[in-house]
Amino acid sequence: MKKLMKLCVAALVVSQYCGTLAADTISAESGFDDDSLERITVIATRRESLDTDLAMSVHSIGKDGLEVDNGQHVAESLNSISGVLIDQLSGGQGHKSAIRMPMNTGGYYLYLQDNIPLQSPAFFNHNALWWSSFNSNVARMEVLKGAGTVLHGSGAVAATVNVLSTTVADLPETSLDLMLGEGEYTKVQASHSNKMSSDQGFRFAGSYMNNGGWREHTGSKRAEGTFRHEWELTDNEHLVTSFVVSDLEQEMAGSLSEALYDNDRTNSGLSDDVLASDPLRKTQYVRLSTQWNKTADNYYYSLIPYYRYRTNDYTATWNLNMPKVESEVQTLGLLTLANFEHHGDSHTTIGLDIELTEGKLLSYQPIDYATTGWGADTYLAGEKFYDDTTQFISLSPYIQHQRHLSEKLELTLGARYDYAQYDFDNHLGVVGDIGHGKISVANRSDNFYHFSPKSSLNYHLTDHSSAYVRYANSFRLPTAGSIYHLTTKDDGNAKAVDPETSDTYELGYKANWRTITFDAALYYMDVKDGIVHDYNDAGQRYLTNATRVIHKGIELDVTWQINDQFTINTAYSLSEHKFDEHKALSGNDMAAAPDYIANVRLRYKPSIVAGLTTMLEVQSIGEYWLDHSNSQDSEGNARVEEGYTIANLKARYQVSEQLSFHARLVNISDKAYVQEGAYRYGKVQYSPGAPRTAYVGLSYQW
Repeated sequence: MKKLMKLCVAALVVSQYCGTLAADTISAESGFDDDSLERITVIATRRESLDTDLAMSVHSIGKDGLEVDNGQHVAESLNSISGVLIDQLSGGQGHKSAIRMPMNTGGYYLYLQDNIPLQSPAFFNHNALWWSSFNSNVARMEVLKGAGTVLHGSGAVAATVNVLSTTVADLPETSLDLMLGEGEYTKVQASHSNKMSSDQGFRFAGSYMNNGGWREHTGSKRAEGTFRHEWELTDNEHLVTSFVVSDLEQEMAGSLSEALYDNDRTNSGLSDDVLASDPLRKTQYVRLSTQWNKTADNYYYSLIPYYRYRTNDYTATWNLNMPKVESEVQTLGLLTLANFEHHGDSHTTIGLDIELTEGKLLSYQPIDYATTGWGADTYLAGEKFYDDTTQFISLSPYIQHQRHLSEKLELTLGARYDYAQYDFDNHLGVVGDIGHGKISVANRSDNFYHFSPKSSLNYHLTDHSSAYVRYANSFRLPTAGSIYHLTTKDDGNAKAVDPETSDTYELGYKANWRTITFDAALYYMDVKDGIVHDYNDAGQRYLTNATRVIHKGIELDVTWQINDQFTINTAYSLSEHKFDEHKALSGNDMAAAPDYIANVRLRYKPSIVAGLTTMLEVQSIGEYWLDHSNSQDSEGNARVEEGYTIANLKARYQVSEQLSFHARLVNISDKAYVQEGAYRYGKVQYSPGAPRTAYVGLSYQW
């Protein structure tokens, strides 16, 4: 950590000198005013804020970046942010995330669209970003790293991601986009925006994507539609209504053994028996919301009622008997916020979040099936493993106060209280051992609560730079499945666990100069009360709070507009993730935690070809352990994956105001690499990275 501190301080000093020099040089040579490259964000307060006014690490991908990326997945843009790694699973629409954490599927992230959670924490799914309208209507994506603000509840432990929709255009606007790619990839996207009157307007947007996949049995189809209506009730009162609907069908594949990876990276990793059942994942999603904002004198009010519905049906191909899993979750929610400005340049924010969610979960055997070998068993079609409904209620009041201690120094203090209740209703009609190693749990209720304090100091060094220190506590709730879907290894009478908590300590620096933006953050995240399995005297397994993990690192992000033609962005993070307290793993590094993540983008706009933008991107991650035990193979070699470095080439050519062409070449060297490796059940398993893949398309707007 001392080395990281020295590096952070050195980078701060050098950047301050270089940024001032660059600003002075350009002002002297070109006659430009000393205007900063201002960066605006809404994720922290639901209102537009300048990033240097926020004592936290916040980054965004705007319209220009999204247009050049023109990605078929959110990862292709989000991975350009320092410390962010989104793994696109098997080339489909799913993902794992590694933001101040190892690559994982845990509920350490809060995913939003237009400030509204995409899912309930009681039914967390690591693939939640596929329920955003990224494919049809996105204007900007923001990432707040570390614990969230008082506005953010369960899951805002390591990061909060917000996908922001495109607003209504001032003039009539229609656009059509077509993209074609290898692997039978096709995406059609269309939108139309218009004003109904001087104070009302709307935007329709939709898309259809079909992807054959570069691996066997990794194809996917997705349809998506959005509607947005904006109504300016008065000069200081606005109403925005949004409707989002999507339908995704995706084939499922598995990881590969070492032999399969070496001989056939396109293999699905599934047995013939599994493939014969054609395992699919199907999910449907609907969200309706209305946001009312009003400003009156020194007051600001925001009210967001919303309804959310989703299904998620799939075959659990990782289980030998391939059970079907079906779920249906619907939510009524309300987000309220009021901000009051006081005399003396200070203001207070109070709010209350309410969520009422019902989740129906079902798992059953679709076909007769007999397993062999150790633990052989016979499964009959129609057998149920669980069938239940869980009611989830949460109430979360919060308060935050900001005050200027001096002209340049601002103090922020805040706190959030979360209360959650689960009411479990079992429909199986039997309690106890139901065979196949499963336990059916009796009806019961469980309560959780957590108090999250927050504090920060932000010091404005200049008009365009600031330094901050921040502390923030956060938590994540256990899911309904982890509490109530137990096996005979589990103690069915064990009480529910407490929420897993985290403390984030962060020191940061930000600067926005005429041609350079610079960000540095040094963080220490202490995750306590980790939810793990332990065993009682009878040898039964149960969930308990018994782990402490320390995550620490440094993140650097520099964008330099060298001249009118060249811009370079460098995003780099160096991190360490260790078990501090654990029955068997204390002192070990966590698995799937790259020691560094780097992304470098060189953008070139040749003056001789007006309208052309090209970009060379290099993505690299460092080595990581394949298992938490930090084990060695039979030859005494550490079980680590060396990471990878790949390059992508992207281009966009704006032929006219209406017509543009775009193209991407992913993994231009056609490098064979492991996207993620793991050591489980005595075997090394690999998820292969995509080979060289080309995409081309056109956009037309009128």
